[in-house]
Amino acid sequence: RYNSYFSSVKLHCEKWLSRDVLISNLAVVITWFDAMGWLDYICSSHTIYPRLVKMFYANLATSTSCVANSFVLGTPICITPDLVAETLGIPNEGITNFHDIGKTEALGICLEQPNVNPIMNVTSSHLPIASRLILLLVTNTFLPKQGSHTLPSERDLKFVACVKNGTQINLPYLIVNHLLSRPNHTPYPMLLSRIIS
Repeated sequence: RYNSYFSSVKLHCEKWLSRDVLISNLAVVITWFDAMGWLDYICSSHTIYPRLVKMFYANLATSTSCVANSFVLGTPICITPDLVAETLGIPNEGITNFHDIGKTEALGICLEQPNVNPIMNVTSSHLPIASRLILLLVTNTFLPKQGSHTLPSERDLKFVACVKNGTQINLPYLIVNHLLSRPNHTPYPMLLSRIIS
């Protein structure tokens, strides 16, 4: 009885997963992120300076281009996709939006089912384990958002589908645009701390 408890991992409320199943799915997800050139970024760490990050967002200028201009303690900070790519060691190439990917196509890839209902409301619990793991990184690390992570947006599902089918995504471009969207929280504290310090 206790032995089975220690060989399982809890994913969601009252849903248990075998350790072997989790490890095999993690191995697949790792190969996908390695192919995208993002594995080192996902595994990296840096000291976070919350006060400096808040100053960056407080002074962030509006922009119509993909350049985030701000200043921290009197020092101008200009963040471009090239700077993000260089700082994180990730490629600055690939698609910059998901308009060419249909919702039905993305759902099929995420759910690993060829025939899906395009008006289906998908929650994270509908997704296979590998898709859930990618979604977790999308909503917490790549394009972080507040609120429920169990109800993925269409953009989130298209992002997951691109990772799974190997479509290169220009993550630095998406990160700068997400910075400029002025979310109600302060995403990318580690990235900003690395750039500012």
